[in-house]
Amino acid sequence: MKIYTPKDFPLPFETVITIGSFDGIHLGHKVLFEETKNLARLLNVKSAVVSFDPHPRMVLFPESNLKLLTTFEEKLYLLSLLKIENLILIPFTKTLSELSHDLFVQEYIVDKLKAKGIIVGFNFRFGKFRKGDIDYLNKVAKKYNFIVKAVPPVMLNGVIISSSAIRNLIEKGQIETANELLGRPYFIIGKVIKGKGRGKDLGFPTANIEVSPFKLLPPAGVYAVWVILNGEKLKGALNIGKRPTFGEKEISIEVHIFNFNKDIYGETLKIELIKRIREERKFFSIEELKNQIKIDCKLIDEILH
Repeated sequence: MKIYTPKDFPLPFETVITIGSFDGIHLGHKVLFEETKNLARLLNVKSAVVSFDPHPRMVLFPESNLKLLTTFEEKLYLLSLLKIENLILIPFTKTLSELSHDLFVQEYIVDKLKAKGIIVGFNFRFGKFRKGDIDYLNKVAKKYNFIVKAVPPVMLNGVIISSSAIRNLIEKGQIETANELLGRPYFIIGKVIKGKGRGKDLGFPTANIEVSPFKLLPPAGVYAVWVILNGEKLKGALNIGKRPTFGEKEISIEVHIFNFNKDIYGETLKIELIKRIREERKFFSIEELKNQIKIDCKLIDEILH
């Protein structure tokens, strides 16, 4: 995948583009990417995904404290897996948000991106006050000599697939439904850091994970997960929370990898969330906690079998 930024504008080739934040890279996004590739082949030009960094809502509404389904690095990883040929990254700024919809089309879509085709989602809006929409693009298509194709909503079990719908599911801990809309397991990528060694003392050693502060985490609790380490896929029990049994205040993310005892400090783990098995709770004794962990691990082993 080749990555282009404003220093490469105007692009040295004509394109068919799809534009968006593409947080989550879900099943709906995949349809947009396929349509973009198809039209590009038809017009004999290059296909390109146009995205923004940071996420526009982080710039326009910093007080919302938006958490991402995919961090910048995760988005690059997923796009490369989907064999996206060209990614055009536009830094999102307050100045860009002030650009009118007609100037955005003229300066960016036509002059800088040399678009001969534009594939957009059914609710696509752009420009200052989000005044640009599909109707406007269709109106100026002849003038600028590009084709516009709007893709209808992608549905699954009566639900429109969208980043906000998936975000809502993950915030509620409904991982299985979120995974269906994503078309893959929701994952967390992080580096293994030093913890307090409590898991080891309990007989269930854990790897403490340092995760991007911008990453959306599901609610506190215990999760059945697959842990990917250097290409190897291992069963695991993920705990997110404050460890109330020990009276701690900071949220920690730690994973117990089944039948595993190697030193992996500093390694990067990809943790695929499969199911939330219970919420976090305080135990009255260490023995009670150990017994619950045994029950959790047995259940997780059955879920992942």
